[in-house]
Amino acid sequence: MRSVRSVYTKLRDVRYHYQIKFYKRYLKKIPENCKYNVPYEVSEGKNITIRLCMLHQPDLDLSAGVYPHLIDVCQIPGHCTNCNGFICRYTKEDVQKIFEEELNNQKVKSKKYPDICALEWVLEQSVVGIPPLNYIQKIYFFFKKIISKKFL
Repeated sequence: MRSVRSVYTKLRDVRYHYQIKFYKRYLKKIPENCKYNVPYEVSEGKNITIRLCMLHQPDLDLSAGVYPHLIDVCQIPGHCTNCNGFICRYTKEDVQKIFEEELNNQKVKSKKYPDICALEWVLEQSVVGIPPLNYIQKIYFFFKKIISKKFL
């Protein structure tokens, strides 16, 4: 069995890689991430959805229908790279919150991140089998805690 430190390091690395993927997905210049891009369902029964750019008409009510001369359709990711009006819907803090919420929800975490669940399980099991500290280690950590409190 690997050491607890190596499992913890692997968990930290895997979590970091998922977080980087999350940042790339939510901060990318695509229509779904634009502040002005709104999904509009064309027909209720067929679930056909188009994405509309509401840059010039932010207060337009779409419940009555679409006015083709007032809005643009923006669905192709290539259009966002050249768009001057693109503003990202998410900030880094928002993406971090979304990621943490997914990791806190056990159902989502078990489906999307099974490797993180497995590494956390290994850490939980290894903590159960760790022998207690001997007296020298207890004294060392006691003084270390006192010194760190004094200087902080």
